[in-house]
Amino acid sequence: MSFTQVLLCMRKSLEEEHPYTSELQEPLKKPDDIIEAIERSKQTGDHSEIHNLLKDRNINLRTAIEEDIDGVKKKRTIARKLLEDAVNGNKIVKRELDIHVKATDDKEDSINYALEIDFEGILSEESPKQTMVLYDLLDLRVEKRSEHNEAFTSLIKHPVIASFIALKWKKTKWYFYTTSLIFMSFLLFYSVFIIYLFNRPEVYCSKLEKLLSEKNSKGIEFPEDISGTKQERNECERHQARISKKFLADFDDNFIVCEVLFLTFFIFLSAMEIYQAIKLKRQYFKELENYIEWVVLISALITMMFKEIILQSNWEAAVIRGIAAVGICAAWLELIFIIGRYPFRGGDFSIMFYNIIKKLVRYVISMFLMIIGFAFAFMVVNYGHNQDSFENPIKSSMMTLTMALGEFNFEDMYNTFKEDSTSRGFAMVLLVLLILFGTITMVNLFIAVIISDISQLREDVYTQNLINMAQCSILVEELLPSCILKKMRVEDKMVVCLHSLCPKGCSGTKLSPNLKPVVDQLNELAKLNSEEQDRINSHKVKGSSSQTQAAILISGITF
Repeated sequence: MSFTQVLLCMRKSLEEEHPYTSELQEPLKKPDDIIEAIERSKQTGDHSEIHNLLKDRNINLRTAIEEDIDGVKKKRTIARKLLEDAVNGNKIVKRELDIHVKATDDKEDSINYALEIDFEGILSEESPKQTMVLYDLLDLRVEKRSEHNEAFTSLIKHPVIASFIALKWKKTKWYFYTTSLIFMSFLLFYSVFIIYLFNRPEVYCSKLEKLLSEKNSKGIEFPEDISGTKQERNECERHQARISKKFLADFDDNFIVCEVLFLTFFIFLSAMEIYQAIKLKRQYFKELENYIEWVVLISALITMMFKEIILQSNWEAAVIRGIAAVGICAAWLELIFIIGRYPFRGGDFSIMFYNIIKKLVRYVISMFLMIIGFAFAFMVVNYGHNQDSFENPIKSSMMTLTMALGEFNFEDMYNTFKEDSTSRGFAMVLLVLLILFGTITMVNLFIAVIISDISQLREDVYTQNLINMAQCSILVEELLPSCILKKMRVEDKMVVCLHSLCPKGCSGTKLSPNLKPVVDQLNELAKLNSEEQDRINSHKVKGSSSQTQAAILISGITF
């Protein structure tokens, strides 16, 4: 198979319509009426026909539909069909979700008052996998991220979907805890491996050196043989040549245990990342965190492979040490993100940190351009003077960045020019401009961007928590066999208690305080559905009354 064919196969795999194609139940029979209703709604702008068809034919969002598109059979869920083909399909899906919330009593202070959420609109009794509609929402959110992100995000935060995610998370959170434990173990042995390589005790080339290093000794007795043992001499030679032992080569050293465990957890993590990439497809490649994880894994692999030469003084070893440094730093940074993926357990700060990093990337480009401009300016104006900090573009850029953050070194810069008052004048003007545009404006703009909309930041944290829990649930459903998934099913209905103080005997379930947005939306939906039902009943009563009056009138005329 050629390289081009391999790429085409990979692209086809990533663009597969639905990850659960084989799991979708028997497709809807005679789907033409639904397809035609969607097409007509594009012109009329009326979704009522679609809602009536879904209701009359008892079709939910999870139902499979198959149609012939350009000679190819395309099978997907009704939810995906509506979101991809209908104008404002998110409104149709939202309405279909709304009708699955109702109050169990009309008096809020009654012990029988609660809200019932019916998940039958997004589930299928025939399949053990319950996250198909959820996957569609996440996948389409990634596919149409730039144009329609808000529409899909609002559906993910819909109280029916959010409640389902929270319940499903309780069944699948063990997977996330397991992967977190594996990563933390990997990080532990990675750190020990780095410490062993770069912070080992001094190697003495003779017994005399070892004795002289003992500062606290009261007296030194010089041995007759100061050359040391054969093993000490070998260690000395390796130390002087800056050669380390090969990875997994020294079975006489107890450190081999650390290397074996380090490699074991590395293999586990790599396999899990590949598995997630296969199952999540586009969603996986849109997350910055996954790229950081691959930086960690690749740097760890390079560190293991080139352990023998990593301590040497040539440029190849310097590159490997640089990669190892970036890798271990990224690994500890990734630990912050993992802590943030513990939903509603103190990880909100970490998610805020993650979201802010993604947001600031756009602004860093502007700061980078400004730094480059001032770096060239300082390099030019310092030419011919004893100022090594600006001798080349790279060094000048790093020095300018440091200055923009407040480390001006004013006295050193001022005294550098000595008698050259003209160059000093230009340098001072540049420094003032750097303070105005960099330190005062650009840096404070970064701070303003971070704190400008705290409410939006909290909303983003809430959304990210739901997405993290949903992705975990999807991965677990792909990993486990059907016999186990049947035992992990979420019940078709959930009763939510909304009492502020609840006595014994209440049948509802209290939601977590962190799901307060869900509770507020559920209350609003229940009231709207109740009012709509009252209008329907009132309309029926009026219609019945009109028919009765007409019948009486006709009877009178006949008489």
